[in-house]
Amino acid sequence: MAVSDAVVGNLTTIYVAAIAAVKAFGFASGRNFGGAFVLIAATALVGLILIGTLTWDVSHKAKHAVLRDHVHEMCKGGICWHGVAVKSPASQVRFRLPPQQQQQQNGDGGGGGAQRH
Repeated sequence: MAVSDAVVGNLTTIYVAAIAAVKAFGFASGRNFGGAFVLIAATALVGLILIGTLTWDVSHKAKHAVLRDHVHEMCKGGICWHGVAVKSPASQVRFRLPPQQQQQQNGDGGGGGAQRH
C-alpha cells in the first residue's frame, strides 16, 4: 500500500490530531486561537501532509521506473513472495506433509496391546 493511501485511510484521525496539535501549540505559547483559525491551520496542515505523501509516492515510483528496479510480488493462497519473479522456480515451491503410515492391525506386533479374536 502506498503511503498516501494510508494517509487517506486515516484522514479523520490525522485531522483531529492536527486540530489538537494547533490547540496545544496555542496553549503552550500562551495564545488563544479562535475556532476559525484552528480549522484553517489544521486544514492547511493536513493538506501539506497529503501533498507530501503524494509527492513521496510519485517520486518513489519514478525512481523505480528510471532504475528499472521492478520488484515482483506474487500472492497465492495467502502466501506472498516478495522480490521473486512469477516464473521463478522459487515461486513454485510446494510444501507437502509426508504421507501418514497406518499401523498394521493384523497382529504382527505393530504397536501394542493384545488383540482379541
